Amino acid sequence: MQKREFLKGGLAALGGFGFMSAAGAAEKHPEAKEIKWDETWDTIIVGSGIAATCAGNEALDLGLKKVIMVEKMPVFGGNSAITGFWINVPGTPEQIAHGVKDDSPELFLKDTLKAGEYFNDPKLAHALCFEALDAYNYLIKNGCRFAKTPFIQGGHSKIRSLAPEVSAGISVLIPLHRKFLEKGGVMRKNTIVDEVIKDENGRAVGVAVRENYVFDINSRDNDLTNKTGVRKYYRAAKGVIFGAGGFVNDWRLCSMIDPKITKDTEGTNHPGATAGALFTLIRAGGIPVHIDYIQWGPWCSPDDKGIGMGADVCDYIKQYGAAFDPKTGKRCFNELGNRTELTNDIFSLRNEDGSQRFAVLIADSQFVPKVSIARYLNKSLKSGTTKKFETLEALAEYYGIPLEPLKAEIAKYNGWIKEGREFDPEFHRPLTPNEGVLMGKGPWYGHRLTSKLHYTMGGIKINEKAEVIGQDFNPIPGLYAAGEITGGVHGVTRLGGNSVLDGIVFGRIAGRSVAQAE
Repeated sequence: MQKREFLKGGLAALGGFGFMSAAGAAEKHPEAKEIKWDETWDTIIVGSGIAATCAGNEALDLGLKKVIMVEKMPVFGGNSAITGFWINVPGTPEQIAHGVKDDSPELFLKDTLKAGEYFNDPKLAHALCFEALDAYNYLIKNGCRFAKTPFIQGGHSKIRSLAPEVSAGISVLIPLHRKFLEKGGVMRKNTIVDEVIKDENGRAVGVAVRENYVFDINSRDNDLTNKTGVRKYYRAAKGVIFGAGGFVNDWRLCSMIDPKITKDTEGTNHPGATAGALFTLIRAGGIPVHIDYIQWGPWCSPDDKGIGMGADVCDYIKQYGAAFDPKTGKRCFNELGNRTELTNDIFSLRNEDGSQRFAVLIADSQFVPKVSIARYLNKSLKSGTTKKFETLEALAEYYGIPLEPLKAEIAKYNGWIKEGREFDPEFHRPLTPNEGVLMGKGPWYGHRLTSKLHYTMGGIKINEKAEVIGQDFNPIPGLYAAGEITGGVHGVTRLGGNSVLDGIVFGRIAGRSVAQAE
């Protein structure tokens, strides 16, 4: 489906779909003035990932006393817990110590807008990039430690990405959640929000929830069919914040947007990444934007299930190695293109029968010490996703790559680096992030590459205060959102490492806004 066609007719259908779909939304709720509230809180936060957690901590730090996070799943954290938690920040001590001293928020913003094809909301993108260093300092203050070696992801013009010392998002979320609880915050799992309750003036004053909700891990249609749980009404004296994440695992909505996506299309997200919370915000009057921008993750492997064991090391192999067509032995695309560009290139590599032919990423031993966290490579080698060979000949034989063309391509590629070229002349790949590495020192490493469903750039429209924009194009009083459930920050393509940053920056903004609300 073409984007213009979807925007003409799809959003209207989406609104109707949202009104009719949710299992808990079919119930008619009383007006706010008639509700006997079961509990009253200063603010209610929907979700428990990085955006929700930062919102909760910020609200507590600014004086709110009764703050609750509600999570539909039996565990907290959402996608934030299973991600590598890579984050982009210009001007960090790690970046400067690595020798990158010419980066800036302005340059970071330029890269972000270029990847988004300038569909980004300029104010939101500006906040993302110019508050990045403050977000980094916030994490450091709260106990997060980053690996010393920064790296580059596709679409960035500078080496500015960082990974936490412990290579998982849960390592960052645990101390942030602990601080939330220590400050008096309440975490309630197995609790799904079905509806935003608004008063006669249109202000969000609470939510209808189901406690003891049981998410069915074996169903792909929980939002449509799951009626478990006990109805309760929570009042929010200051406001409601949604930080409930994206909808990559909502196969019905994704397939409406892109018919190539089916129930069996593989993705990287946790099972609860569905569109229920987004539909709740639409029913509350919020405007969805950029819904048809779905991102694939071009750092996955066909030798992994889901995000797998090899995703974390893949970008390092791209940075210090190259991608080769196993049929011809030649390089086949710009390994450092942004996620949309690289995904298109990956899927364009086809066999005669139309099936996908998987490019092979190849790097030599010199990339190993460049990997920020040794576990990234070790777990991929152990799983068999990345494979190690003593000679290039052994690697070529294993993957069925013609050896002489492969050797010639590596020699040509090394020649461009020796010449000091900024970009390769064939695919316009930036060569400076390679840091002068000339491939040729065994052992060699091979890694098959594909792309899997990963992220939704679209969501509910917010302003720079994280206020949800209503269908009268004004903020809905008392209603806020942050993170992947929102749209407009990233435009057409999100740069890798900007999702975690988005959650931190706008989660904190939402927490400040609700704390300062009248």
